[in-house]
Amino acid sequence: METETLIKLIPPTITLVVTSLFGLLIGVLVEKFKNRFRTVEYSIRSQKIIPPLSENLGGELSIKLDNREVNTLKATTVEIENKNSIDLENIVVRFSLGQNSWFQGNEAFLSKNFSWLFWTLPYNDNFSQIVKEFNSFQVNPDTGLRDIPDELQQRINHVLANREYLIPVFNRKDKAIFNFLIEDPIDGTEGSIFPSIVHKSVNFIKKADDKRQEQRDLWIGISIGIVVVTILIGFVVSQNPGQKNLIIWSAIIGFSYSILGYLLWFGFKKIKTFFK
Repeated sequence: METETLIKLIPPTITLVVTSLFGLLIGVLVEKFKNRFRTVEYSIRSQKIIPPLSENLGGELSIKLDNREVNTLKATTVEIENKNSIDLENIVVRFSLGQNSWFQGNEAFLSKNFSWLFWTLPYNDNFSQIVKEFNSFQVNPDTGLRDIPDELQQRINHVLANREYLIPVFNRKDKAIFNFLIEDPIDGTEGSIFPSIVHKSVNFIKKADDKRQEQRDLWIGISIGIVVVTILIGFVVSQNPGQKNLIIWSAIIGFSYSILGYLLWFGFKKIKTFFK
């Protein structure tokens, strides 16, 4: 290749480098701007306490809770993560269960310092008041149950199906872990748990699958880069119409380098995985 041709390739090459850095800068700015919305993500994992048994296995499993046999218990963990670059304060997290499902146990803590989290004061006072009223009714010797009014029963059902926690300080990149023991409906259906946050400028969303999120971010980055490079190449071509073909071919060669690099990296990962 002649020296003159190499010299002509220098400006388009510099343009590609500058546009790539510009695309990276835009990505960083977009990420910083997105953080202004203070995104808080959550994920839910559940596991039945009694797993389904094969018909080939003998015996029977049962679990008792306060001398009552319960075969619909499950353990549920809800993780809530502060994805922002700032700390949040006084976050109230509410949990609600589907119909005919009840909380039978709970605990919560912050993952970084293992600091325990507790119910909000209004919820705790309401729970204590309901327990006090419930215990004020005598047990009926004929039924072995307490005869309580419908109004109190409705309040009992509400506190059994809801929890409300306070996170006084939710540091950046920290996680709040909530573990629940939940009793599902007796008909065998699985009751869902619904976490919620009502807080100024907080966007509460379910955490996306990591691999899907990586692929999504990759394609968003590629799309932004293509758009920005196309616009800048069009501008360079308009300023240098005599070198239009040279600039376009230089851009195509630049893109091919990226594609070749990605294919080599993908092949390397496949080979590495094969020999593990």
